Amino acid sequence: MSLIDTIAIGDRFGAWTVTAKGERLISGRSRRVCFCRCDCGTDLSIDAYSLKSGVTTMCRTCSNRIKANMGQRLTHGGSDTRLHGIWCSMRKRCNKPDSQDYHNYGGRGISVCSQWSDFADFRDWALANGYAPHLTIDRRDNNGNYEPSNCRWIGRKAQNRNRRDNIRYEWRGKQMLLSEIAEITGLPHDLIRRRVRRDGWQVERAATTPPGTRWQHEGRYNDIGL
Repeated sequence: MSLIDTIAIGDRFGAWTVTAKGERLISGRSRRVCFCRCDCGTDLSIDAYSLKSGVTTMCRTCSNRIKANMGQRLTHGGSDTRLHGIWCSMRKRCNKPDSQDYHNYGGRGISVCSQWSDFADFRDWALANGYAPHLTIDRRDNNGNYEPSNCRWIGRKAQNRNRRDNIRYEWRGKQMLLSEIAEITGLPHDLIRRRVRRDGWQVERAATTPPGTRWQHEGRYNDIGL
């Protein structure tokens, strides 16, 4: 069976619909071809290989129109900006399974709203809602999508605190990060973290015991925070 025999009348290849099959002269030889009609109404005879392999998916007029539209979309002039990089990264981690972060975003069902499929629209929202070069985009609801009602611009420090995998501890009636507790108490963050995670101290004790305090454990003295 030849390649053209695998194509049926009515099959679609891109914008082409096969309307008939027949023969025509190509370089002085009679060749079997498919007679096709583009969605715009243009008729053309095309060889089976070009249809099957995707060499052609539409007529030249439609192809030129799409290229012109793409050129217009690229005239936003922001392709080399930090904001454009943020937009690309956001879409990549939500839409491309080969992205190293996809499992935390697209893999969990998080998507980018259709309104932001065009960079110019995303840029306009960002500039109208507090974007600055030192800020990063953040979702208020970590299980929600990237969309205007769920996004804001915050500093890197705040962004890190909003990570899903951050561990919060009960301290004085609130769920807090150890870094937040350290800021309130004035003790070094590394000291509090070491006391709680390595030495097994209760948070209240770790956050209120001054650095350098000696305490006895299993018959010996240990210096904490020196």
